[in-house]
Amino acid sequence: MSHSIRLIGPWIVQPQNGLRFVDQKGDSTASRRIKMPASWTELFGTTSGKATFTRTFNSPTGIDKQTLIISLEELHGYGTVSFNGEQLIEFGMDDQRLQIDVTSQLVLNNKIVVEMVCDPSGHPLCGLHRPVILVIEET
Repeated sequence: MSHSIRLIGPWIVQPQNGLRFVDQKGDSTASRRIKMPASWTELFGTTSGKATFTRTFNSPTGIDKQTLIISLEELHGYGTVSFNGEQLIEFGMDDQRLQIDVTSQLVLNNKIVVEMVCDPSGHPLCGLHRPVILVIEET
């Protein structure tokens, strides 16, 4: 038996290297709290570049004999996924679904960081198109 927690927001999104948000809400290069999921074009238009997506969460309670997996689906772009400061995996354009067991790295306050490089002119589906999900499974 398993259950899941959807990490839909807020995420902190930080454009890198001159990338800018497409709307007119103040400084378009400063980090922002964004409800995810969101496509690259929703956030940055058709501009290619690099952005960091960060989400913190408290450790789920009562999971002593269970496994915690981070599930990322419809992940389009190139980059890395880190958890609590440790890079766990690199992904490429074809890695549309990743499942990462983070049980041994859990602490009271946890941080997921997705660094992503996208070129929407070459691949218009860039971005995090589905919620990042914490899957708690019986062991």
